[in-house]
Amino acid sequence: MQVHHVRKLADLNRPGRSERPVWVRIMAMRKRKALVVCERCHQDIHAGRATATTRK
Repeated sequence: MQVHHVRKLADLNRPGRSERPVWVRIMAMRKRKALVVCERCHQDIHAGRATATTRK
């Protein structure tokens, strides 16, 4: 497990974004700057790839 961290919560609600990824919606909803994810999801987040809410 790894922790994805954003600098500030306001970064999650930046205007001009199309549909926000699931991880952004989760972090904004929980009002948390950090989210525990598996290594693969963490790599996907940083690469800008879509992530699923669950992996097989």
